[in-house]
Amino acid sequence: METVLFKLFDLPEDNSEDDEVEGIEEKSEGQGSNMGSGVAGTGEDNSQVDEDGEQEDQQVKQKKKRKKNELEIECKVLITAGHRDVDQDVFLSIHNNGLVYNGRLIVDKSFQTTDPSIFAAGSLCEFSGRYKALSSGKPLRMDRYNGREMGSRLARSVFDIYDAQANQEGAEEELPSFYLPQGQGGVLPGDIIYYHINTTNPLLLNPGQAEVKNRNGLTCDNLDLKDGKGHFIKFTFNSIGLIDSVTYMGSEEIILQSLWSFVGLHENYLNSLCSRYEKGIIPNVVEFLSENWAIALYHEWFGDFCLRMRQSTQGMQDVQ
Repeated sequence: METVLFKLFDLPEDNSEDDEVEGIEEKSEGQGSNMGSGVAGTGEDNSQVDEDGEQEDQQVKQKKKRKKNELEIECKVLITAGHRDVDQDVFLSIHNNGLVYNGRLIVDKSFQTTDPSIFAAGSLCEFSGRYKALSSGKPLRMDRYNGREMGSRLARSVFDIYDAQANQEGAEEELPSFYLPQGQGGVLPGDIIYYHINTTNPLLLNPGQAEVKNRNGLTCDNLDLKDGKGHFIKFTFNSIGLIDSVTYMGSEEIILQSLWSFVGLHENYLNSLCSRYEKGIIPNVVEFLSENWAIALYHEWFGDFCLRMRQSTQGMQDVQ
């Protein structure tokens, strides 16, 4: 059993227990003086008194550390859920500088706030609502995108604003596009490693209309929860066969970049994996994707190569 200490923010700071501690200390001193004025006891009595005194000292120390707005819980597994909100100090700095905040810090397409000298990006920020018509159905909140990619675009925007030539070239009113996937991960009970990677650039053939799902996902579950051996992996696809998300669970640590490489690729790059798995030709998807033929899929520039090829093909007039 582990002990977890919570601080209750809905209760004010209260040091009233400090008075109680002082009372305990005075009482212990009084007991010591009475013992000193009495008749000396035996050695066993003295040792028992010393043990009792040590226990009381430990209780006093514990009470010194705990206040009325603190809650201590003993547990083996602790699961918490709550609403993530802005830190109070961060909110005050936003408010005191006159920046626009409506649950998220509002920025323009160049990540610039209402103060021209302040730029911002990340999960706390959101593009201005005036870009909704230009978003083509994509979310304006930045917590839906990859943080590393947003940081790169933020740095580029800062340089472009102070570069006169770049500023003239990029005068079009449009939102930046994000392509890198977003991921979550952790360690589940039983030391099971969990990763979920999903696309931040979903397919929108007809903006404003829900996408029609015409492909089933691929799920391979060889994971034995008793001994932790095996793997669980799941692929989901959009209506044209691009991989929308990858979910992995297993006791063996894998290279996270490998999972990232799958998102956004077409199912045809997987060497007919879907049809061969359905026919039972491939019993273990993880082992199949670890073979030599798949090395190119994990190259850091392979996804970028596929994206550029797809964009170039879509730009051809004779390709619909």
